[in-house]
Amino acid sequence: MEVCIRWVVALRPEAQALIDRFGLVAKKDSASAFPVWVSEDGIMEVIVSGPGRILSAAATGYLGGQTQEPQRYCGWINFGIAGSGKSDYGRSFLGNRISAVHSVNVFYPPLVFPKKRTLERRGIQTVDAPTKDYPKDGTLVEMEAAGFYPVASRLASSEFCHVLKVVSDDPFNDMDSINKSQVIDLCHTALGESSDWLDTFQDLLRKEARHASDPKGFAELISGYHFSVTQQLQLRRVLQQGQALGKTIVPKSRVWKNGNDCLRDLREELKRAQSLARDGDEHCV
Repeated sequence: MEVCIRWVVALRPEAQALIDRFGLVAKKDSASAFPVWVSEDGIMEVIVSGPGRILSAAATGYLGGQTQEPQRYCGWINFGIAGSGKSDYGRSFLGNRISAVHSVNVFYPPLVFPKKRTLERRGIQTVDAPTKDYPKDGTLVEMEAAGFYPVASRLASSEFCHVLKVVSDDPFNDMDSINKSQVIDLCHTALGESSDWLDTFQDLLRKEARHASDPKGFAELISGYHFSVTQQLQLRRVLQQGQALGKTIVPKSRVWKNGNDCLRDLREELKRAQSLARDGDEHCV
């Protein structure tokens, strides 16, 4: 199964840095309310939501509902600018705690990468309007993450949902002076600084996609015979174990009465393949 990283941004200048870096082109059939850009190989997708957590949640859900051909295993990143109460201008951070004003909900994106391949992590507070009232503890303030995260984490497991922010304003760099060119430059810098982390993120996605992919023969068998949900899980596991041995354990032209008979025969085939593999290992010792 192929992979895809879906980026959700609030502003067109934030998207521009991604468009430039990954060579994205506008998706012709995307809704005008939520423009979408995609890479030629389909690995990167970007959607512009507009500012605010409600729009961010809506855009995330919209993109999650789009059909992909071929089907892809997706990770999600909310990317963009944020403010900080410390002297952090131009620095990039991953969110480790996401909250919103006037809300009791708090989300904790997990740390799943080696520290040497990740970025510094900070809390992120989503506000309803631009503010210069920065938290003193270094928590970043922005307007989308708390809308994005609960929707994205329903579309993918939490280790594949992250918030990446670059600081555009702090007590020494006034938010009123920010322009489009600065936003694009800051986002370009953030993508450069996070390249090692992004590579690791893609590697983890690919490993998970391989694990989640249907093993050879699975789709044909479940379309030809009735398997309960439990039996489907057992069938997947048996076929994966055979695949790991480099063996095709589904006999050609075999016909079974039902899924239960099929599963029983495949288990026997797997036992024979495992026995042959053990005998081969002992012969080589």
